[in-house]
Amino acid sequence: MATIDRSAVLRGWIAARWSAARLRTRTDVEARQAQLWNRMTPVIARTPGLGDLAGQPLEAFPIVSPDTVRRDFERWNTLGLTREEADAAAREGEAGGMGEVRPGVSAGFSSGSSGGLRGLFLSSRAERADYLGHLIARLLPRLALVRGARIALCLRATSSLYSDVTGAGPFRFLFLGLETPGDERIERLAAFAPDVVIAPAHVLADIARRVEAGAPWTPRRLLQGAEPMGDAERDWIEAVLETRPAPIYQATEGFLAAPCRLGKLHLNEDVLVVEREAVPDTNRFVPVITDLRRTTQPMVRVRLPDLLEPATCLCRSPLQAIRPVEGRLEDLWRWGEVAIPPRAVDDAVCEAIGAEMEWRAIAGPEGVTVEASADDATAAADAVRELLRRHGLELPVTAGGSPAEIVVKRRRVRWTNG
Repeated sequence: MATIDRSAVLRGWIAARWSAARLRTRTDVEARQAQLWNRMTPVIARTPGLGDLAGQPLEAFPIVSPDTVRRDFERWNTLGLTREEADAAAREGEAGGMGEVRPGVSAGFSSGSSGGLRGLFLSSRAERADYLGHLIARLLPRLALVRGARIALCLRATSSLYSDVTGAGPFRFLFLGLETPGDERIERLAAFAPDVVIAPAHVLADIARRVEAGAPWTPRRLLQGAEPMGDAERDWIEAVLETRPAPIYQATEGFLAAPCRLGKLHLNEDVLVVEREAVPDTNRFVPVITDLRRTTQPMVRVRLPDLLEPATCLCRSPLQAIRPVEGRLEDLWRWGEVAIPPRAVDDAVCEAIGAEMEWRAIAGPEGVTVEASADDATAAADAVRELLRRHGLELPVTAGGSPAEIVVKRRRVRWTNG
């Protein structure tokens, strides 16, 4: 496979740094978005599902779901690729192959665990270089392109989008699949001594459980994504690993938000348009994402099922600050007009049994079941029962057995109608 174009990575890095320095007001942000949207017109024209609307304002485009993009894959790429072609290339990439579906164009799967078709993304060599430049600028130390860094990535599967990091600059890269046993993971991390660890919440928690304070390696940066992590768990991991996990927000639909110098998450509105759809009876919203850079697989007004909560930040960035993603819209607990967000459940249970413990709380129309170890289940159920009472609800809360082993993603707070 051809190596990544380092000059293109540098251009992406410079663009991200430039926007961080020059975008001072919301007016600045909106002017940049309008400019980038106008440049997307030829891309829209080449996209079968969108071509009839090329040149129209963004508001003229329909809002679609990720399932629509996955189901109608042929209509949402500009290269005439079929789902079967891209699936085969993505599977090849997961098996250690090139993963190219066209020369320079790679396919990969998302880390999602929802049913139906898996998220499938395409990226050209130029898009990957721009993505990496943006990622390095937002997530790694300022001089990382010069000094380099050792990066450990713990995900379900790798792809060329991530392995290209090794060619983007003086970086060393270690990939550890989620299936790696915990003891082996610790041994390999200790031997590699990474500066940066990128992993889901449950992997960082497992590392913390296996390591005492004063570990043989102390990463300069922990980056947490793919699944929710509450404030209490973040505090506990920081105490053990001596580094506070910084949240990132990424999906098949793009690199959506990154932490600022103060650790607060900000939407990447220098390269995205993020429309907000309010969630009734809460201060949350779900985002409608338009990526202003993707040319191989455009993402235009795609409504994501993530619960986001606005936040404030003292860094003065004009990019919207949000709290770390707390879960999916479908996991919001709702009885009539009473809505209880996942974060409230997480806070209540962690306060009762400790942030280091594993648990799960599953609600439905008739009540809640709380799963935890035998020593913690009663206390966790009592905490949930009290949370419901504070919202004026008297519902059955059952203490169950230990939660099932995490296979791909951890979802501690769930709602089911079944």
